[in-house]
Amino acid sequence: MAENLNVNIVSPSGEVYSGEAISVQVPGSLGQMTILPKHAAILSSLSKGTITVNTPHGENTDFVIESGFIENVNDSLTIIIENILEN
Repeated sequence: MAENLNVNIVSPSGEVYSGEAISVQVPGSLGQMTILPKHAAILSSLSKGTITVNTPHGENTDFVIESGFIENVNDSLTIIIENILEN
């Protein structure tokens, strides 16, 4: 069983982020969501806000987005975004 999530964030211009995470916070269309290892399979739209990737090394990486989608299956989290906005 996986202890981390495999996270891939992609945009039309290419890969934005790829790596492992202990948790990922995303701005879901119905509110903020936190995805953890062993999370149930999910497919959801995202609204404007910040994606925060928490790595196993204690680092946080933030991405401000306009919109997108997430899919999590078997601890493989794919986030498709339109573009990254300036902070």
